[in-house]
Amino acid sequence: MSRGQFVVMTLMMTVAVLAGVLTAALVPPVVDAQAKELKLAPPPPPSAAVVVPSFADLAERALPSVVRITTKAFREAGRDPLRDHPFFRRFFNDEPDTEQEPELRPEYMGGSGFFITADGYLLTNKHVVQDGEEFLVRTFDGKEYKAQLVGTDPYTDVALLKVDTDEPVTPLPLGDSDTVRVGEWVMAIGHPVMLENTVTVGIVSGKGRRLIGAAALDVGSYIQTDAAINRGNSGGPLINTRGEVIGINTAIIRGGMAQIEGIGFALPITMVKDVLDQLVETGTVKRGWLGVTVQAVDDKSAEFYGLDAPHGALVQSVTEGGPAESAGVSQGDVIIAVDGEEVIDSSDLVEKISRHRPGDRVELELLTSGETGKPRRKTVTVELGERGEGLRGQVEPQETGGDEGEGKRADGDVSALGFTVAPLPDGVRRQLERDGLAGVLVIDVDPKSDAFDEGLQKGNIVLSVNGKPTPDLESFREAIAGIRSGQVVRMTVLTRPRADQRLLFFRAP
Repeated sequence: MSRGQFVVMTLMMTVAVLAGVLTAALVPPVVDAQAKELKLAPPPPPSAAVVVPSFADLAERALPSVVRITTKAFREAGRDPLRDHPFFRRFFNDEPDTEQEPELRPEYMGGSGFFITADGYLLTNKHVVQDGEEFLVRTFDGKEYKAQLVGTDPYTDVALLKVDTDEPVTPLPLGDSDTVRVGEWVMAIGHPVMLENTVTVGIVSGKGRRLIGAAALDVGSYIQTDAAINRGNSGGPLINTRGEVIGINTAIIRGGMAQIEGIGFALPITMVKDVLDQLVETGTVKRGWLGVTVQAVDDKSAEFYGLDAPHGALVQSVTEGGPAESAGVSQGDVIIAVDGEEVIDSSDLVEKISRHRPGDRVELELLTSGETGKPRRKTVTVELGERGEGLRGQVEPQETGGDEGEGKRADGDVSALGFTVAPLPDGVRRQLERDGLAGVLVIDVDPKSDAFDEGLQKGNIVLSVNGKPTPDLESFREAIAGIRSGQVVRMTVLTRPRADQRLLFFRAP
């Protein structure tokens, strides 16, 4: 290589290096840019580490208070199906005797319970003693007592029993379930699957759980725990690390195909403490009744009422002549507080009202919206009635459908809301008029609309839009005239004539 060629090559390499440096300076590496955007949380200090305790001392203190309950009930004995078959009766010479008293056979059920007083009162689940006539209580040290049923509360699935004993028993102190935090250590004690005096530990996995399909359908505050709970644990205590009862182990989710494990539910002890005096005095529990059906506030209804976040209980309907109607509560109101205490959702409202007795006066803080569409706050005082069987306080699923055939006519309106309305057929209109109602019929719904997603269907009857009655097409047009695209609309509808009214919230397209 000549000297000239060497100089040229050296200059080219120098230029390439300088270009690379310049490029790096002008365009930072992508990796460095991403690293600058990630702001990772600093590691916790050593003192923040969780130390797992020993539960041996806690179990030793609590076990003597927990009992096994054996319930003896008498059931009608079934007959041999072969003997009841007409073909075989002649061989047995056995004609059924309709006047003969059915044969009763004893049936035994088991569960758990725990002492709450030194003189022998104890708590368990109502379903543990369901239909029982004799109750046998076995203590940790093997002693057995006959118990008397003092009272039951079907709403909370709680039963109170009493044993007569010459020596005082060891009761468990009752804690405050309202202050329980998710993540706390808890211990469940009971007699699952015939294994006496079983202790399991875990944490509080959740609060405010509602058990759809359970006996206590509308108790919306169950404590969820991963402490193992199985058949036979029912009625036993769920205790915190201080040895206080925070719940009564009540329900489990069974596995099946899903192989569900580690999900159990305990009734909060605060709800039980509220009714103990009534159970002792009368053996039953009387609860206050408001006279409304409610549902939870969702994102759309929260926006409609100007709430920062979904909370409160939306009044779907008001019982005619009930306590709420007499106090001025209306359909479409949102109950946001009871006696100054915030209402989280519809289940929370039911629980708060159920803690009161009939005749108690409660103060309700409401958000109400009339024809102006602007929500305003108001406060009313309600004297509660008495809650009866079947008055759950929740909105039951509404059936859909209706006879829209006559309503498909040329004068239907395609509204800007994603559905088509028409005048009511004459027969339906007259039926509604007898109930003091009037509206327009939904004859088509755009499946791409938000109204469709929120449940509006053909055959529904629109009674009002944003609080403005819509007895005919003209009033319907006037009610929707000022609605803007993206605005949340509140509509009162019937799924069919004579059905309960419901509120529907959807966003205008």
